[in-house]
Parts: sequence; structure tokens; C-alpha cells
Amino acid sequence: MCGIIGVTGNGPVVPRLIDSLKRLEYRGYDSAGVAAVVDGHVERRRAQGKIRNLEAVLAEEPMKATVGIGHTRWATHGGPTDLNAHPHVVDGGKLAVVHNGIIENYESLREMLRGKGYEFVSQTDTEVIAHLIHSLYRGDLFASVREAVGQLHGAYAIAVLHKDQPHTVVGARQGSPLVVGLGNGENFLASDALALAGSTERFIFLEEGDVCELSLEGVRIA
Repeated sequence: MCGIIGVTGNGPVVPRLIDSLKRLEYRGYDSAGVAAVVDGHVERRRAQGKIRNLEAVLAEEPMKATVGIGHTRWATHGGPTDLNAHPHVVDGGKLAVVHNGIIENYESLREMLRGKGYEFVSQTDTEVIAHLIHSLYRGDLFASVREAVGQLHGAYAIAVLHKDQPHTVVGARQGSPLVVGLGNGENFLASDALALAGSTERFIFLEEGDVCELSLEGVRIA
């Protein structure tokens, strides 16, 4: 069980992510991390252990962004190491993914992707999701996520960023909870409505198989 958060807004996103991750820390305390699009590429900060360790990393290496995703991890595939910590970023900082759940066919997907030239640096099933989405990306993140999750067997709730759509977070769920929070000029995605306490009281609880797109303009679900 892990906790994920996504925020699209106009103000500094990192404090929002950290506040929500603290509310989700009961879902996992092996590592924590955040990612955001900064100056045209995805930047990431990760740390083993509790969220206070991530806060220390961010104090030394701050990020300025208005859209981002975050994760607090309970280790399943792969031990609690820096390389296994989320978010997973691929293709030289183009795309980032956070994930809660277990992908049952990740080994066969990993071998398929290796055959296409993808290299893996972690032991996680989540890195497979990131490379799979990247392999299908043709300029529309929503479409590539929807196509990718059609190939996943198991349970997942994910949030995804891409540098080419810097004001957008795409999410999807199957077998793991995910809730959308609706704000004024900002929107949210989280494993638990508790993570969004104080930010909004308007929620959409995603159904099995839903894919959603959050932007400043609104939310799309299909």
C-alpha cells in the first residue's frame, strides 16, 4: 500500500504535495518523493525513510513549480532503496510516474520493453509502467496512459506527468483507490480524500478502469 498525490494549480506546488504526503504517510514510510516540470524537464527529489527526510532534501535542493506529483512508499517489488523510490522518471527527464498497487505481468512487459531498447535501473513494477507509457506517447498523454493501462494486469492507481504537457496530470485506477478533488483554479488527485483536507470539499471517486486528466481548466474522465 502506497500513497499518491497530484496537484495542478497556480501557486507553489511542493508545500501542497508535502502536506498531502504527510496525511498519506500511514500508507507507506519506506521512502517518499515528488516530481514536477521545471524549466522544460521533469525534476525529481526522493529520500529513503519518512517524509521528513524528503523535506531535508528539498531544503537543500528546492523546486519551483505549480504542477506536480508525489508518493510515499511501502516497498513491494524492490527493497526500500533510493533507486526504487518513486517517482520514476524516464527518457532523460521527460516523463514521471507514481504508482500504488502491484502489476502482475510486469516481468513480461519488462522483457518486451527491453526488446525495444529500454533500460531499467530499478527493481520495481512501476518503472515498467513509466517506460510503457513513454513507448506509446505520441503527443497526447491522456491517450498514451489509456492505451498503456489496457496492457496492465493487476492493481494500480497512477499519476503521470510529461514535460510536453507541463500543466497536466493524468491519473488512472484499477483495483486501487483514487479520488479527484475539484478546486477553484486548481485540481487534485489522491489515494485518499484525507490527503486533500483543507484544499477542497468537492470530490469525484474514480470508478474501476477510469482514466482522468487534471488541468487548470478542469477535469476529464473517461
